[in-house]
Amino acid sequence: MEKIRAAVVGFGGMGRQYVQMLDNGEIDGMVLAGVCCRNEKGQNEIRTAYPGVSVYPNVEAMFGCIDEFDAAVVVTPHATHVEIGKMAAAAGKHILLDKPAGISTKEVKELLDAAERAGVSLGMIFNTRMNRVFFRAKEMIERGELGRLNRAVWISNIWFRTPAYHNSASWRSTWAGEHGGLLINQSQHFLDVWQWLFGMPDHVLATVECGKYSDITVDDSMDVQFFYDNGLHGTFIASSGEYPGVNRLEIWGTKGRLCIEDSSRILFDENVVPTDEFSSRNQEIYGMPEHHAREITVEKKGAEGYQKIFQNFTDHLRYGEPLLATGEDGLRGVMIANGAYLSSWLKKKVDFPIDDERYAAMLEEKAAEERRAGK
Repeated sequence: MEKIRAAVVGFGGMGRQYVQMLDNGEIDGMVLAGVCCRNEKGQNEIRTAYPGVSVYPNVEAMFGCIDEFDAAVVVTPHATHVEIGKMAAAAGKHILLDKPAGISTKEVKELLDAAERAGVSLGMIFNTRMNRVFFRAKEMIERGELGRLNRAVWISNIWFRTPAYHNSASWRSTWAGEHGGLLINQSQHFLDVWQWLFGMPDHVLATVECGKYSDITVDDSMDVQFFYDNGLHGTFIASSGEYPGVNRLEIWGTKGRLCIEDSSRILFDENVVPTDEFSSRNQEIYGMPEHHAREITVEKKGAEGYQKIFQNFTDHLRYGEPLLATGEDGLRGVMIANGAYLSSWLKKKVDFPIDDERYAAMLEEKAAEERRAGK
């Protein structure tokens, strides 16, 4: 089977990492064919560090050389993801897209349609769900080891950012450029894990605060409540202005409490008798189920994170292996973020799926307000 030739679009922080990973031969069956970089200094760096690799000064030049690559790895500012993805689909090239899939559900759906019409694959770089700890949690949920899920709470105020970060690029931390802040950027990975573990919520009620910790127009703090028609209730809290922070996901089911600390440790406080069964049988006024806590060890097996995502995408193209993170997953992550924004703006609970047109219109108004204010 021929190796997949990848062209990386973007040579910033993550783009550099992906280029290095491919050049090191860390992905079996995928090779680095080219890099698209608009910056002349970056272009010279690529030519020096990766001789023999094609260098494209812009996406137009790259898609003018479609015989040189099979797949485009898109690692550019958020607002360009859909546009470049559509260009790749039109050229018959497969797409591996960094988060978020786009800025609105309306445009992401357009990208999914374009990929489907072109018959190309669209995968997402959702590396966090490749963590073996989350894989184990998903396995436990699907096996019923937690019983019926009642509540989930995720606190992730680990995204501390200074004004230097917000000012590092003209598009960053703006409605007109980045089209959002904490929700559409840092929280996308954890929101993806959320919907991967629990499924899409049916309703959302959110308080999203903008410029709470820095002089920015977009969100840097949020408290989001997710409601499921099956009875599960979720709370998702995130911030980019608090330090030191906490990264903790707690899940309560009838069979006990599962706690994931720092995306690296699993603690399971298991009920000897499920709470629903205990309540139906126990006659004590203040009776409590017996429970035992233990740490669950999850051994590393094979690749994780970015390497696992890239390897899976490669094996999907070469051998038909199912994608671990699809374009539809990307749409769901964007929809959760869009829904939370809508809920906060409208000051009411919002149902999923959201009104795509309404969100797109309100987002454009936010950008227009920002431009009028000279931000």
